[in-house]
Amino acid sequence: MTDAPLQSPAPADETRWTVVLLAVSAGIVVAFQIGKLPSAIPALQSALSLSLVEAGWVLSLVYAVAAAIGAVTGVYADRWGVRRMALVGLMATGAGTLIGGLSDGLTMLLASRLLEGLGAVTVLVASPALILRATAPRHLGLAMGFWGTFMPTGIAIMILLTPPLLSLGGWRGLWIANAALVWLFAAGFWWGTRKTPDGVSIARGIPSPWAELAAVLRRAGPWLLALLFSIYAAAFLPITAFLPKYLIETYQYDPGNAAIFVAIIIWANAAGNLTGGWLGHRGAPRWLLIGIALLTMGVTGWLTYADGFGVVARLVFALTFSYVGGLLPASVFGSVTRHAPDRSRIAGMNGLILQGTNVGQLASPPLFALLVAMGGWAQGPWLTVVLCAAGILFAVLLRRVEHRRCTAAEMTD
Repeated sequence: MTDAPLQSPAPADETRWTVVLLAVSAGIVVAFQIGKLPSAIPALQSALSLSLVEAGWVLSLVYAVAAAIGAVTGVYADRWGVRRMALVGLMATGAGTLIGGLSDGLTMLLASRLLEGLGAVTVLVASPALILRATAPRHLGLAMGFWGTFMPTGIAIMILLTPPLLSLGGWRGLWIANAALVWLFAAGFWWGTRKTPDGVSIARGIPSPWAELAAVLRRAGPWLLALLFSIYAAAFLPITAFLPKYLIETYQYDPGNAAIFVAIIIWANAAGNLTGGWLGHRGAPRWLLIGIALLTMGVTGWLTYADGFGVVARLVFALTFSYVGGLLPASVFGSVTRHAPDRSRIAGMNGLILQGTNVGQLASPPLFALLVAMGGWAQGPWLTVVLCAAGILFAVLLRRVEHRRCTAAEMTD
């Protein structure tokens, strides 16, 4: 087997866009379960007598699950079939959400979030592999650009929907409505993907899951992609997550208006993902798109909170930060097939990337908050600057790895 870039197993002249749309929608439905919580925290605290620290654990547990088991979950998805695993993940996510809506205290709520997290991880490692199976090689960049929109789209939609849903049915109604939505979507997903090959590999007598994972980890490319996405997530989350608080405290914004502005900014990231997918489809070097995204994020992330600017300028900086930053997820996902050992290990690579992403999301908000506490809002984004500078170095290393692989493939041919 050569190290040449992998091709999509879909027919060369056909992309099943319905399957691609269903896979992206599965990610969006999972992202709803992340986006529903921030605005509901005050209601949860009041109803269940939670402290702010306890509410923080409820918020972060989904990230912790993904940080712990992302890569292993991806390996099992490769072995048992990505369509089957995505469907199981959706059902588990819905069950966890329903249990959460029936919770009477912290323990049950945390257990529900654990089940939600397990389901979410399963969906998010299996769906990109399903997209690969449904996409012709010439459309792969566009399809993975669509996939990169799932998180900002889902979170932004739920940020906007949570306040009216809370007013209609309270936090329990919000949870139960989400559970019903997930299960209804799971039924549509099952029907819409029924003719998609599942790629089950367990019957081939392949090595153990740990050997499968080792095959991914032995390559430099998967590590670099996971590191780059971890840096991206660590840089992106604090800038956007703390922005509502900053607008409310510094400029006396109404919480509802602050939420609308932040939702628009997060949605800009989805547009950036689509742009990144289109540019990759047109032949732009993905390592270069990654480097441009990180350079822009470092500069505009710092300017968003720097002294000496008005609120309009800060919102423009934040919008640019989010939009150009969206070039990175599309470029990383578009590079997965180039760096996977073979097409049967795509979900394992996605799991490694997901694991790195959530490690970054767990670690960076407390560090950002510590810098703000020590020196004010202008000091927090220095974390983003340092992370993005390191990421640019990894993007250059990715270019070198890809150049060596292309050279080796040409010599083999």
